Amino acid sequence: MPRLLHNRKIRETLRNFRPYYNALFRRKRNYDAQPTPAQQLSQMDGRGVFLLCFGRSGSTVFADFLGTHPQVMTFGEVLGEESYYSYFQWLSRGVLWVWPLRPTQMAREFYRFCAQLVRKQKGMRCLFDIKIESLHLIEGNWRMPGPNFQLFTHLREAETPVILLTRKDLVARYVSGQVAERRGAYHSYHGSAGSSVPAFAIDLDAIKAQITQIEDTHAAIRKAMKGHPRFIELAYEDILVPDGEDGNTRFRDGLSAEIATCLGVEDHFDSIPRLQKMSGNAGYGDIITNWADVEALQKAHLDGS
Repeated sequence: MPRLLHNRKIRETLRNFRPYYNALFRRKRNYDAQPTPAQQLSQMDGRGVFLLCFGRSGSTVFADFLGTHPQVMTFGEVLGEESYYSYFQWLSRGVLWVWPLRPTQMAREFYRFCAQLVRKQKGMRCLFDIKIESLHLIEGNWRMPGPNFQLFTHLREAETPVILLTRKDLVARYVSGQVAERRGAYHSYHGSAGSSVPAFAIDLDAIKAQITQIEDTHAAIRKAMKGHPRFIELAYEDILVPDGEDGNTRFRDGLSAEIATCLGVEDHFDSIPRLQKMSGNAGYGDIITNWADVEALQKAHLDGS
């Protein structure tokens, strides 16, 4: 067969049969007749809440805080692989056995997946933890690389509650991710897994490139959400404050009331984190061989230079 496809006449003949093939084998699901992404989001009646952030921005600790409310259901990182409510696990549990899914249909199925989860949780606010670096998985392979994604516009059009969680110290975010990956422990509940990390150097150019990408994407989200009454932007460094002298933290005063207004629920959040964040830069000087250069870049970044 591969040799036959090298024959130009045979290829042209097969192309002429393509419309008939599509009509026979790809008509199980008429995607043109399906609700648009904005319509799927609107069907959630404001109960679907989208938490947008890049990895290592504190979303696990923050989502657990939101989950302390009796009317909030958290679905975890739906574009990850480990969560039970993962979009990709949902696909593997049934959708792909019924019809083949093409890249151009990934986004439409994703919004259907979200709407279905919300419908099953009667009266609950349903939180979707969306890692921005994973959005290309649902927006198909036809888009140009860049900081803007159609999801942002769809969320605004449907007036869906959106929380943007950022990090002020993007250098610390990058370093934390590099160390956590080597250590195999991303959160306090991972315990002492792989605590010994061989010394390594941080790629400073990679940090700079990632900072530019993240800041451009945050700017695109702010632009898309301008004037949106149910949009909140929070910096992770600002939501947790010290709680006594034992090194523990709590969520700052007023945060729960702000979130309750956005979600349309009464203020019944627990201000004590169920997870403590991993230690910041403690001990990194012994792990990272060019730590002095990293600290200099970090200072310049925080100073805005």
